[in-house]
Amino acid sequence: MLALSAVTTAILFAWLLYYSSYGFNLSAEGFHLNSIANPFAYSINSPPSLFGFVYHWPYQWAGRDIAVLRMANVTLTMALGWMLSFLVIRRLWTVGWPQAAVLSAGIASLSLVAFHLWLLTPNYFTLTFQSVLMVMIGLLLADRRGRVRQIVGWILVGIGGWFCFMAKPTTAAAIALLVMLYVVVLRRKSVLPLLGAALVALALLIVTAYGIDRGVTGLVTRMVNSADLEILLGARHEVSFILRIDWLEASRGQLAIAVLMATALLLTILIGPTHELLASLALAAVLILTIAIALLGTDPISIIPSSLFLVPAFICLGAMFNREGLVLRSQTPTSIALALTFLVLPHMSALGSNLNYWFAGSMTALFWMLAVVTFLSPLAQQGRGAATLLPLTVLAQFLTASVINTAMLKPHHQVKDLRAYNAVTPLPGGGQLVLSQPVHDYLATARAQARAAGLEVSTPVVDLSGRSPGLLFVLETRALGLPFLIGPWDSSPAHFGQPWPTVSYSGSNAAAAEALGRENCADLAKAWVLIEPTGPHHLDQASVMATFGAHQADYVAAAAFETPLNDGDDPNAHRQFLFKPLRPIAKAEQSCREARRQ
Repeated sequence: MLALSAVTTAILFAWLLYYSSYGFNLSAEGFHLNSIANPFAYSINSPPSLFGFVYHWPYQWAGRDIAVLRMANVTLTMALGWMLSFLVIRRLWTVGWPQAAVLSAGIASLSLVAFHLWLLTPNYFTLTFQSVLMVMIGLLLADRRGRVRQIVGWILVGIGGWFCFMAKPTTAAAIALLVMLYVVVLRRKSVLPLLGAALVALALLIVTAYGIDRGVTGLVTRMVNSADLEILLGARHEVSFILRIDWLEASRGQLAIAVLMATALLLTILIGPTHELLASLALAAVLILTIAIALLGTDPISIIPSSLFLVPAFICLGAMFNREGLVLRSQTPTSIALALTFLVLPHMSALGSNLNYWFAGSMTALFWMLAVVTFLSPLAQQGRGAATLLPLTVLAQFLTASVINTAMLKPHHQVKDLRAYNAVTPLPGGGQLVLSQPVHDYLATARAQARAAGLEVSTPVVDLSGRSPGLLFVLETRALGLPFLIGPWDSSPAHFGQPWPTVSYSGSNAAAAEALGRENCADLAKAWVLIEPTGPHHLDQASVMATFGAHQADYVAAAAFETPLNDGDDPNAHRQFLFKPLRPIAKAEQSCREARRQ
């Protein structure tokens, strides 16, 4: 059965790698790629994340090939999840290392649900997850015997903390507090290792400050200005909004499915010693179903993100009443501290997001499953460690397959069913992606018209469509102001199937004006302008352009094309126009300066 589980893990991993070159979210991934490709071009960041600087060099090493970069992102996430799962099992369970390697790999497959919106391009969510994984790997290594392991562990904690700050400062602060509490609860005799980890993070942060902004003061100024911009934008990143409790939405059907799955798992663990053949057949059936979901795309259940918490929660609840509370009574301080840590890590990873915290936290659902692995560790004392862990591994693999399959069938803001995409599209850097025909036609038409109109590589462009940073990336232009000048967004109560705090970006025009006000007038004078007059998220063309002394009469429409149809929140096509500047650069630059003096 372990062999079949290992094969299933390999299939899940290879499945995601194979489809890493499929799909392209023009808004979210366009923002991520603009941030990564040219992070040094901006003096502020919205949101206040420095992930673009972290992924810039891997992007260059990948030859600017997006598919390669995505595969590296998936591989790194899986590898870190595997390492952490292996360390947890070896720390708390009586399992040989070959068995632990297979079981931990299967459990770690749940780390792949970080891509359940089908955003495989590296971004601040994935960097946050990867950095928290690194911190936890470091803590577990520091708990093992051997001075070298302990030193390496605390160094990893420091490096992970630094990466966490680069991804999301709010999460970094929460993780720093959590690490301190973890050390205090377990009564570590010396705090010197903790101080050493803090010094590693601080040293890396100082080096980063000088590398990005020529000093600590410059980096602090960047982060403060970025936070101010978020408030102006109306992105709801204020402290009063960050510290909130969101509601976990789940239908009765999903609750019933979660209860049934948890009950089935606990029964499989209980009947294993007496009905080994029956338990093995049940697990084999689930693994075969998991493989079928991955290879065939059929999913009779279709797990939603909220279930990634509900299933582990019901497992723990059921285990508490098993055998007169044996699991609960046999907990050690280490297992309690680890289980609680894993339980809260998804919310800490989501801290500061304007998404529903349960939904954002589900991207790091591996931590919830590791909380179960930790909580059930007293069962290892009965000499059936591998047999007890195997059902958990199979469950993690099934959940992964179901969630990723749903993401492929309904990729965020794209045409349904990635498997049906067949339009091979060349992209900057020599790489290519397989896209839906509407997206391929949109990008090909826009690129052909723009080049025919004289748009050159690295030309500055002001994107007033409010949603097209991906187009600017494909055209190889430089997005002015920010990598993504986001427009007013849908403020309906439901997004991605989860209610989330209403974030309409009501200050998008003011934020765009503020960001463009930090650009050089020389660049704005020669910039082209992309508009989408009837689009759902367009910025106010007249007011934003007026901030740098420009009006529509100063441009001529050089290209016009339709946005692609999709099955997302904005399914309809809208006409976009690419404006070419008419005025002499000197005159436009003078108008920009005069507008700023007013």
